[in-house]
Amino acid sequence: MPLSLPRRPLMAGEDGIRLSLAGAQDKIALHVSNQKISMPLGGAPSTHILKPAIERFEGIVFNEAFCMKLAHAVGLHTAKAEVGRVDNIDYLLVEHYDRCLLKDASTGVEHLEREHQEDFCQALGISPDHKYQNEGGPSLKQCFALLRELSGAPAIDLQRLLDAVIFNFLIGNHDAHGKNFSLLYGDETRLAPLYDVLSTAYYPELSPKLAMKIGGEYVFGKVLPKHSDQLAEEAGLAKPMVKRRVRELAEVVLSKVSELIPELPAAKPVAELIRTRSIRVSAKFKQ
Repeated sequence: MPLSLPRRPLMAGEDGIRLSLAGAQDKIALHVSNQKISMPLGGAPSTHILKPAIERFEGIVFNEAFCMKLAHAVGLHTAKAEVGRVDNIDYLLVEHYDRCLLKDASTGVEHLEREHQEDFCQALGISPDHKYQNEGGPSLKQCFALLRELSGAPAIDLQRLLDAVIFNFLIGNHDAHGKNFSLLYGDETRLAPLYDVLSTAYYPELSPKLAMKIGGEYVFGKVLPKHSDQLAEEAGLAKPMVKRRVRELAEVVLSKVSELIPELPAAKPVAELIRTRSIRVSAKFKQ
């Protein structure tokens, strides 16, 4: 069926301008099967989310696509995302990670089912209106504690969360708030793949303040190795390991950024920003 994509950007946040994708960007739930796109009706589960471009934020579709693919390239557990275009509007098509195919034992027919999930605000009983830490939202200390309590594989999930925090820091994703991390409740509770990952630092009109403090600091340029030590204490992790991981991920990001530019040339300015930030962090954490 033909799609009509909206062009209406909305803004959210109290401390400067915040880009909160749940409110700033209209999303369309779709079912994609055999290269055919349809609108799920009657409570049927969707398979993908379509996120159209926002006129006010140039290249945001390619920004998010690049950051999601970069996250995957450096080894992070990430939702699948692809760029498309319809009615001269670019869009990002993101595959739901909380879906599974089940086969009916009697008929053999497969059907799609939703897996139960909660974002960290829901799991911590925090209102979605207060998803940023400075507005009463979760801190990284609370997020790591939540995983320790609920994850069925805490050693793996704690490392994944640490890597996600560092990666968001490197790329300038200042919108990595409590609703942008989730738990999947399947056979065992696990940290969900990363989603809604983009460089908000690319847009100067958006807040430069991190959604959650790193070692007591909200500002990228002020985060030092001592802050990673404080983060390690709050997360219950070894200080040398956390500091080493910041440096390692900065160097891996630097090694992968150029490889992805030919795939998404429209994201080259974002890639250059990420490269610059990663060089700064790598140098700072070698001291």
